[in-house]
Amino acid sequence: MATNPFHQLDVIRKASQKGNIITDCYRLMYNKELWIKAYAKLYPNPGNLTKGTSNETIDGFSLHKIDNIIEQLKAGTFRFAPVRRVYIPKSNGKKRPLGVPKFKDKMVQEVMRMILENVFEPVFSDNSHGFREGRSCHTALSQIKNTWKGLTWCIEGDIKGFFDHIDHTVLLKLISKKINDHRFLLLLHNALTSGVMKNWTYNKTYSGTPQGGIISPILANILLHEFDLFMERQMKAFDKGKNRARNEEYIKVRSKISTLTRKITRLDERNGHSHWQGREELVLNIQELKAKQLEVPSIDPMDQNYQRMKYVRYADDFVIGIAGSKQSALKMKETIRSFLEQELHLELSDEKTLITHLENPIPFIGYEFRRWNEVKVKRVLYKNQKHPLKKRTLSGAIKLEIPEKKIKEFAIENGYGNLDTFKIIHRAKLINNSEMEILHTYNAELRGIANFYKLANNYHHLDKLFYLAESSFIKTIANKRRSTSRKVAYSMRTHKQGVLCLVRKDKHGNEKLHQFVKLKDLPKHKGAIKADTPDIDILVNTMKYSGRTEFEQRLLANKCEACGTTEGQMEVHHVRKLKDLKKKKHLTYLDKKMIERNRKTIVLCYKCHHDHHEQQIPISQLASRIR
Repeated sequence: MATNPFHQLDVIRKASQKGNIITDCYRLMYNKELWIKAYAKLYPNPGNLTKGTSNETIDGFSLHKIDNIIEQLKAGTFRFAPVRRVYIPKSNGKKRPLGVPKFKDKMVQEVMRMILENVFEPVFSDNSHGFREGRSCHTALSQIKNTWKGLTWCIEGDIKGFFDHIDHTVLLKLISKKINDHRFLLLLHNALTSGVMKNWTYNKTYSGTPQGGIISPILANILLHEFDLFMERQMKAFDKGKNRARNEEYIKVRSKISTLTRKITRLDERNGHSHWQGREELVLNIQELKAKQLEVPSIDPMDQNYQRMKYVRYADDFVIGIAGSKQSALKMKETIRSFLEQELHLELSDEKTLITHLENPIPFIGYEFRRWNEVKVKRVLYKNQKHPLKKRTLSGAIKLEIPEKKIKEFAIENGYGNLDTFKIIHRAKLINNSEMEILHTYNAELRGIANFYKLANNYHHLDKLFYLAESSFIKTIANKRRSTSRKVAYSMRTHKQGVLCLVRKDKHGNEKLHQFVKLKDLPKHKGAIKADTPDIDILVNTMKYSGRTEFEQRLLANKCEACGTTEGQMEVHHVRKLKDLKKKKHLTYLDKKMIERNRKTIVLCYKCHHDHHEQQIPISQLASRIR
């Protein structure tokens, strides 16, 4: 085994790409470097301060605890604790179950995830986009926009209660095809069957992976990779014909245009290219036929000898596009249902699995897509032509749109007002924040929705939302200043014409403008994002080249950042957010130190850490111990 564990992960990745079976995964978890890297990745998440089934959180974590976990793994005594079950609201009013594991279990899951990712990522399908490095909802939507031209029907697929109904036996069997390591598979089985604590009542887990677990997303992709392979085989079997047959009506119109064009040319030569009677009428006929030609499809959309099928999946939601009859789409739906039930022991949701014509909008990952109904003509210059020719560019292409319902819901949820009646609301919850914090809150929300919908063809529909948000911002500041919206808007627009600005001075005393974001200033992506091609390694293992981060160096230094001692066990003190410290009326010395360094973590010796939590030592006495 290689000394550097990240080199070993690279070896695993290359071996997996060649189709080899991977062994010795469990022993790789003995390496301390992997755990430090896992801890450095997890610590910025404020959710790590949320308690699981015990009082243990990330606060107070140390290198000594990493050593204890490794020793337990070597002895085979490590066991995952049950996860705490909580429920979070969904957009449809229902609640989604979420599992909150202990932080120690999160660490183990993160190290396992790193190994599983390097084993399976090289073999995952290009049609899968959820929970993968370098892929997102934008790459999934772009694949639809780039490749779904000329399709007629769409199957909107959804697996019923997917995360709660994953069969452990099926999942472990699929993983064992790539990993031949009994101890690693046993540890994975223990993670899946650790149980759930609901209202302090223990419940066994016979199926499913807890949503909220570090390892759950990649396990979901491993299971559904079999479905991806199945769909790729179905696409190959379904596709028929090289090209669609030409439309007979289109051929007739084109033939008439050619006949009349030749007739005009012949008569021009006969009359010495001088004006002759009836020429205008023939030219007019040609123009009418060319206009008709643009309205008639050049190919037969109902050609029985031509079929195509496309497939895109994001997590457990998938869409299938079909160029063919509705009967073939119905048959494919039943084939999919049968495969999921027999091979993966999963159930297709009847309520959400619909067959829709692509002329109608189809919801997918927060967007809607459909086939262009408009006819757009532009001039294109071909190599063998002297002059550019007219060409229909949107024939059968896919259009991505922002659902109007989503924009209206966003405005109401964030407290901007009502887009239908344009009733503006001030945000009472932000009144006690500073004006800069209010500005940054609005800007962050608007940038988020604009970035998410940057692929939409109707991106400009966000203009109305931005105008409503701007009015809400003015009204909120007016309430804070106990002034009027008109006076606030006038005072903010004096610094830069037409733009709302707050003026603040930097540390050098220079004035700096902080602008309210506008849609036109946000960069919109031109065209669609191309998903990675199969011959590109989409997840480059850069960890083997990178050195230790500043946080890792502080952790390994084994030095208390309060009293300076290097003896004994060191622990890391965490806070959820720095702004929570700034709101405190009475700051301790450590609070001030963390604000000064702009860090959410500080490495302390055991005594300093526990004295800080128990508040048994005065600030002045603690400060005098700093070296």
